[in-house]
Amino acid sequence: MPKVQAGSITMNYEQQGSGEPLILIPYLAADNACYAFQVADYSKYFTCISVDLRGTGESDKPGGTCSTEMFADDVAALMQAIGIQKAHVFGLSLGGGERHVVGGEVSGSGQVTFTA
Repeated sequence: MPKVQAGSITMNYEQQGSGEPLILIPYLAADNACYAFQVADYSKYFTCISVDLRGTGESDKPGGTCSTEMFADDVAALMQAIGIQKAHVFGLSLGGGERHVVGGEVSGSGQVTFTA
């Protein structure tokens, strides 16, 4: 799985498929593997980017308190680092709330489409 410098941390992510980018944000304390079964189908239609948020999986674990804004900054930085200018964003639980904050981080000209 690739890793990229995203702001102040190194983030791990997995990318599969082709088509418009779909960022998959996991639920609290989960890593990108929580989408393993969905990616098999989603990747037929999208370029799926499933991420390990800070403190989970293979991403950096810097310690301290995390906030939804911090996670959103990380995801926006990851998008920028891997050259994604516009994406669909999907999340469960924490990831579902996170997608709205990510939308605020990269808003401006419809860069994020929220996927229910």
